[in-house]
Amino acid sequence: MDVGLSPLAFVGRLPASKSMMNRALLAQSYFPELKIHGDSDADDVRLMKKAIISLRERTPIACGSAGTVLRFMALRASRESGKHRLTGEKRLFERPQEELLKILKQLGVQATLGADYLELESQGWKMHGDTLLVPSERSSQFATSVLLNAWDLPFDLFVSPGGRKVSEGYWKMSERMAIQLGMKMDFWDADFRIPRGQKVSAAEVVIETDMSSAFAVAAAAAVSGRATLTDFPEASLQPDAQFVQILAGMGVPLSRGPHGLKVEKAARLNGVRVNLKSMPDLFPVLAALCALAVGPSDLHGAPQLVHKESDRLEAMAVIIEKLGRKVLRKPDGLEILGDDPVVVTQSLDFDSDQDHRLAFAGAIFKAAGLPVHILHPEVVSKSLPEFWKIMGWDA
Repeated sequence: MDVGLSPLAFVGRLPASKSMMNRALLAQSYFPELKIHGDSDADDVRLMKKAIISLRERTPIACGSAGTVLRFMALRASRESGKHRLTGEKRLFERPQEELLKILKQLGVQATLGADYLELESQGWKMHGDTLLVPSERSSQFATSVLLNAWDLPFDLFVSPGGRKVSEGYWKMSERMAIQLGMKMDFWDADFRIPRGQKVSAAEVVIETDMSSAFAVAAAAAVSGRATLTDFPEASLQPDAQFVQILAGMGVPLSRGPHGLKVEKAARLNGVRVNLKSMPDLFPVLAALCALAVGPSDLHGAPQLVHKESDRLEAMAVIIEKLGRKVLRKPDGLEILGDDPVVVTQSLDFDSDQDHRLAFAGAIFKAAGLPVHILHPEVVSKSLPEFWKIMGWDA
């Protein structure tokens, strides 16, 4: 993608949150009368819709490269008696999935994990023990999958998320969404109980704009042009909505009004210190902005970034170093040091490494006028297929 780039000039509503869509679709698979307002053409959403149909038709469930689809649908399938096969790319099964096996075993489900498949044999959930222990050290999606598959159980389910929770903001989003749909829960410390026979009582659910995608577009506007994100919610369930405060702290001109959120190019970007514990998906794009900022930045609190579609910590450290900024690698983030302006005289290849969020980060460098060549820009289809059209570029 080596083309002459024009400043961003976007006005419009971005698609619905793929994370919220997939959670709503999972609930709808138990209660088909639930109406979902909002949609997305993201690969993950299309895969989720097809996966639910495959479960209903008793055919293999294709998960592609979507960790959410695999983790949500493994427990969804295990609620149904019989044999089930979930397939996906080998890279998907190289990501943390052992937690699924531990959960399924406690639920009396036989599971076999292969290089590109997960096979299940189930008679429905049969609790072995008093409390379901859910590992939460590497992803919150395992606890979320348990929660959103606990509808209409014939027994009370006691859940204890073990270890240090990561991505807690996404878990809180799931929790609040389940409660809005009608789920009753009892809490004590980190543990919770889901009483038997829970039903979806809400008639409909409205899915917000995807905040991770909104951040990618807003960040591009912050370095080149302007964007108005219409129908932008005043309050959001998504932890990534905190990007608005982060951009304001970096000196980006922002305004909210009846037409939505308006973002304009910053005269200069200031370095920031951000704890990403609740919003790790912001990291690649935020790291790109910090590489262009004046003053040091400290992005921390997200050790799980090494377990995403790629090792996002290392990928961003490498490209930022190639751009001439000093980087201090930490187990849970990066410190981006030095005040020298970024100057690149020859084209740099940036491998998106099958990771949509790395491609978004590469776009920020290109929007800023740097000669960064993004390899495999098409991976943005995982979450925002319209991204290059929004940017006005040919991919």
